[in-house]
Amino acid sequence: MKRRTNMRMTLFTAFLFLSGLMLAPGSSVEASGSRIILNRGTFEEATEEWDVMLDRLETAIGNGRGENVNFSAGNHFTVPEDILKKLAGKNATLALHTTNGVTFSISGRDVRKTDEPVQIDVSYEPMVSEEALGQISSYPVVKHFSMEKKTYPCVVNVHMALGEENFGNLAVLYSYDESGECLRLEESFRITKDGHAIFGLKRGDVYVVMMVRGYRVAAGDTLSHIAVKHGLSLEALKAANPQIHNTDLIQVGQMVNIPNR
Repeated sequence: MKRRTNMRMTLFTAFLFLSGLMLAPGSSVEASGSRIILNRGTFEEATEEWDVMLDRLETAIGNGRGENVNFSAGNHFTVPEDILKKLAGKNATLALHTTNGVTFSISGRDVRKTDEPVQIDVSYEPMVSEEALGQISSYPVVKHFSMEKKTYPCVVNVHMALGEENFGNLAVLYSYDESGECLRLEESFRITKDGHAIFGLKRGDVYVVMMVRGYRVAAGDTLSHIAVKHGLSLEALKAANPQIHNTDLIQVGQMVNIPNR
């Protein structure tokens, strides 16, 4: 049984790193039709007043500069059809702030269908079985969230504040297949300098976000030096970085994935 478990973990780790979801250095994720990173900071400008939000949204749409309109929505909210019709095709974003450092957003460029509302009921309680979490037990889980409604008329982006100390680490999103007691790899995102990650959700589900450490190459570094510095074999470091095609050529500032020992 132990041998079978070790083999499953080996295969799962290989799938994770060879799936092509690991980002090449300097690249970015298109989390939606247009990549939307929300305003930095603590969102003091967010309003809880629906009428104020509507006025700000009208102004942002009129300006056409891709502005974010921040609304303190709570964990249970509905964006009605008339708001989606205002947004549809426009260069503006509605940012819906919940709790737990998580914000959902809808970009006007992603809105094509306006005949049904976007209804979000989100919970941050862990809902994934211990057996399924065992698939990623070597890596820290940084966020659990689940969405009650399963279908949406447009892509809904989810933004997570994971801390500036995690800059350069890789946030990896999984959905939970309850019937199969397993996790499905969805996508990954290199955490920004201000500690944010973003994923584009096409459906509601039970989700888990885990983190892979990242290391920024310094002057004089080689992969061998980096492996020794982190207590790894060179082979393990290479396996975790399939995006590095020539292991003799790494550049200062390049991000390298660091697997757990």
